[in-house]
Amino acid sequence: MIKTFSQPWLEEFWHNGKHKRVPSELEARLLRKMDMVNRAEALKDLKAPPSNHLHALHGDREGQWAIAVSGAWRLCFSFADGKVFDLELVQYH
Repeated sequence: MIKTFSQPWLEEFWHNGKHKRVPSELEARLLRKMDMVNRAEALKDLKAPPSNHLHALHGDREGQWAIAVSGAWRLCFSFADGKVFDLELVQYH
């Protein structure tokens, strides 16, 4: 279950399905990925489908995880006790 967001606009997108900061071509896929994250009870739940590319982050993001959304877009978050914290959408590269 998603408990907190790092980006207020992403929380607004989660509730409304639209936000000017989310590219229109990304909306449907992002909502599906956020729903997967929201329903995950354990990190292993995010290993499928393989296109999620669940991976641990390093460096200043140590302790966080990421899944692929599309292209260079990733959902990054912390996961503890079946809950997702500080969910954010980032574009790598």
